[in-house]
Amino acid sequence: MNNRERLMDIMAEEKLDRLQIAELVMVRRDEVDHWLLPHGSNNHKEMPDMAVELLELKLGLKK
Repeated sequence: MNNRERLMDIMAEEKLDRLQIAELVMVRRDEVDHWLLPHGSNNHKEMPDMAVELLELKLGLKK
């Protein structure tokens, strides 16, 4: 599973929107928008591993 897929799973499981994700990992909302774009999109950015880990830690999902 890549970081984009993990982010989508977390958003669905925790019922979080893009703004809430942005606030949790301390980035602008448009950064989250870019992370969620399909990999083939010109504006897609890969979500950093540290952002996934921070999100999991804050939500108590990291074991």
